[in-house]
Amino acid sequence: KKLIDERISAQVREMMKPVSILDADFEKKIAGLPSDEARASVMEHAIRAQIHERLGENPAFFERLSEQLAWVIGELRNRLIDSAVACRRLAEVAQQILRLDDFAAEHGLSPLAFAVYELLDDRSEEPGSSVVAGAGSAGAGSGDGEAGEGETGGRARIDEEAKWAALEIESVVERHRAVVDWQSNLEVQRQMRRDVKRELRPSGAHTEEQLDKLAARVVELARRRSGR
Repeated sequence: KKLIDERISAQVREMMKPVSILDADFEKKIAGLPSDEARASVMEHAIRAQIHERLGENPAFFERLSEQLAWVIGELRNRLIDSAVACRRLAEVAQQILRLDDFAAEHGLSPLAFAVYELLDDRSEEPGSSVVAGAGSAGAGSGDGEAGEGETGGRARIDEEAKWAALEIESVVERHRAVVDWQSNLEVQRQMRRDVKRELRPSGAHTEEQLDKLAARVVELARRRSGR
């Protein structure tokens, strides 16, 4: 009996090794775990690892996903949802990451432009909703009696005004990125911030302080993505 117990324990430990949501067999690995509790734990860590790794390439998007993840885990720990429901909601969060570039392309945005868009699209939505939500999870959170306001898989939409502003800012960034070693050239970065603010100022949607912060975040975003 001891040998059997040790073998089963070793098998469970092997199945619960860290995995990546980018693995081709990620869903198969998750399905092979012994319980919903184990599946939720492995999915949480896999999603958290992706958020940490990719935060710099689209800060606003991945910060929002981090909030979604925290919300789902908080609901689970407070026993407001069970592990099976948590797994479904975590799968929706994972799908948003997997669908990120495709979603941007469908709306005529490059990865950089979409990252800028996320900075500009100042939404005060409930935790758990996202512009990419619903991609790959049609019908999620409905028909099972467990849907709730603010749950993962909220509406998918694009704000056209923010989209076109993001495209204009991308053009500004690309002009300045043509300068050799612009990442270490403080004068080029200053000019980039100035031109970003010039693009945004006519809308009247931001204060000067907000413009300063947005311009600084855009330049930092461009710097981080320059090595990709």
